[in-house]
Amino acid sequence: MSSLLEQRYRQVLRLLPADYRQAWGEDMVASFMQAAYAAAPDDPEGVEISRPGIGEAASIAALAVRLRLGGSGAAPRPFSWGEAVRRVALIGLLAQAVGALSGVVLMTWALKQLPGAMPLPDATPPFGGDRWQALWSFTGLLWLPAYLSAVHGHHRAARILTSVAFLPVLVTDVLRMTDATNGGVTTARVGWLIVNALPLLALVAFGPDAPRPRARPWLIALPVGTAATIAVALAAQPWPGREHLGLALADWPGLWSAGLIAAALALPVVRRGDRLPVWPLTLALLVPPVLALRVITVLDYARMGTYTHDTAEPVIVGTIQSVVLVIVGVILAGTATLRLRHLPAATDART
Repeated sequence: MSSLLEQRYRQVLRLLPADYRQAWGEDMVASFMQAAYAAAPDDPEGVEISRPGIGEAASIAALAVRLRLGGSGAAPRPFSWGEAVRRVALIGLLAQAVGALSGVVLMTWALKQLPGAMPLPDATPPFGGDRWQALWSFTGLLWLPAYLSAVHGHHRAARILTSVAFLPVLVTDVLRMTDATNGGVTTARVGWLIVNALPLLALVAFGPDAPRPRARPWLIALPVGTAATIAVALAAQPWPGREHLGLALADWPGLWSAGLIAAALALPVVRRGDRLPVWPLTLALLVPPVLALRVITVLDYARMGTYTHDTAEPVIVGTIQSVVLVIVGVILAGTATLRLRHLPAATDART
């Protein structure tokens, strides 16, 4: 009869893919049990009723993630999932880098009061003051080395630099959430914090066997995206008699939604010959967080009184984008699922 510890080890091993567990499960259980008895040779009965250590469970969970998000040499299905999550990470880092670069340019433009300059945003850091706001905006540039490290295949550096870049975001959001006079904890702020954390979480797919991305397209996307964001922000300044239309066209969730919808529409033409459904799967994974953020901000606009008889543009545009995102997400998810079913799921039985 197996001991309680052995049963618990087998339960933890259920995190692993079935084919891997079938090939290596017995050896792993034997190794774990041997190590457990060796650690407490004078108390075998205590060992038999104990539980797997946190470190052991964490290592199995990490292995399960690595096997399901396959790298080079993995079966087509886990490789497709791995590539999709890796591209989600790159797109998230790209968005952060583009937002930081364009934000610094627009902030400098506003501070210098150059022709056509936009007014400084109302949302100041919790420290207060335009000067602090300008200085604090430069911390967003920390996303740039994180993005470039990921693009060039320096996975460990990318994880460290992304963690560093995320810290100012976390500090700002936590300080604002703890400030009741600044609105406190809101659904929008929690949503923004989760979306900002997605690139950091998705970097888990960059394991030691992750293939290096093609750097050139991602490097080109950085200046192109920055220029496009600045152009949209300048074009969306308040128009006489339609002051809220700019907000409807150029808020960040709106730009995300428009970009995601445009990418989905271009996908059948641009990636027609792809053997693996990596890009449909990537875009399908991006739809839920973008849609959630879009819906949250639309509700905020309505709650703040934006939705009136003459200033309905932000809510109307956001609602249309939300509906289109739902349709696009269903189509992308269906396409990716259908194509994934025709791919082998077996992974290499390797550690």
